[in-house]
Amino acid sequence: MSRMRAATRLLALAFMAVILTSCWDQRSIQETSYFTSLGIDFDEKQKLFSVYGTLITMADVAKTEGPSGKAAPAYLGHGEGESPQLALEALYRSTQLRPSLDHLMTIVVKQRALSRMPDILDSINRARTVRYNVFIAATTEPLDELLASDTFFNSPMYTFLYAHRVHSPAAPPVQMISLQAFVRQFYEESHTTFLPLLKLDRASWKQGNKTKTYIFYDGAHAIAGRKARAALNEKILQGVKWYHSNPTGTFLEVRDDAGKFVAILIVTKGKGRISYSENAKGGAFKAVIRVQAYIYELHDMAGERQLETWAQNGIREKLEQSLASGRESRVDLIGLEDKLYRHHPAAWKRLKRDGREVTDLPCEVVVDVKVTNSGKLKLK
Repeated sequence: MSRMRAATRLLALAFMAVILTSCWDQRSIQETSYFTSLGIDFDEKQKLFSVYGTLITMADVAKTEGPSGKAAPAYLGHGEGESPQLALEALYRSTQLRPSLDHLMTIVVKQRALSRMPDILDSINRARTVRYNVFIAATTEPLDELLASDTFFNSPMYTFLYAHRVHSPAAPPVQMISLQAFVRQFYEESHTTFLPLLKLDRASWKQGNKTKTYIFYDGAHAIAGRKARAALNEKILQGVKWYHSNPTGTFLEVRDDAGKFVAILIVTKGKGRISYSENAKGGAFKAVIRVQAYIYELHDMAGERQLETWAQNGIREKLEQSLASGRESRVDLIGLEDKLYRHHPAAWKRLKRDGREVTDLPCEVVVDVKVTNSGKLKLK
């Protein structure tokens, strides 16, 4: 009897081992394809969305990181439909394996499609596989050319479509933001959000004798009240960068009163603050910028105090020009309305009741620059 029980137990264990050895629907990671970036456009005449997708496999990435370092083939798909998901579905019809959105890193929206941003956000956010840390940007370039642009060292990782931040003195005033942050700002009643504009540099780089095309940041598009407001160039944004990004490590050009280039400072600390005060005319703002920097290049005889004065004048002039440009296009460039909405709600309600824009209120600009050291060399 004991032998029968032992035999029964062995048969049961063997049966369990057989049915638990593997999963019948297992799929190798090398056989799975992933969208790393999507481009979305909208044709107002045809009322159709266009979706472009960049497709990679893990095997392709592994090949580029091997000893040969050969470039993996780029796969770029295109589909059209009455919604972004229908456009994606049209794209899926010609793929043997349904591509995954699990590793989607970047969404680029054509500037003319920004008016349909509510539809685009609804479609993206309802897709369970799309994560909230996807980054988003806008462009005026052809989406197929932008998504198929060159990458450094033949790797799909060395592009702003994958590594989004610029960590250098040339860092732009507005960089990409996550989808989570953009959605929060997009639906905020008092907030103006800025989508960076991506452009293609077709002239600066070569590999051998072949000209390469790379992506760079060039301005941004302002969105407020869930509507696209205005495209802003890099010059306007340089004046307000103290309110949009961390300027540490960026260049600060110094020019004298005649506009002659004098020096370059490297910013070590920089912050812009806003305050509001009531007055007989309905209130006024004060924008205060405090900067610490050290000398990186010096091309003319000048002392620290003189350099500080010239730097302060330059920052003040750029900010005042940017505010004037924002006043003309009725775009809040430094978050004045958000300050009013959160800290002075009564004043904000009164402003809205009177039908006035926050950019109509005066804004005083105060700048303080401190030169902390002259680098490895003494001042001339």
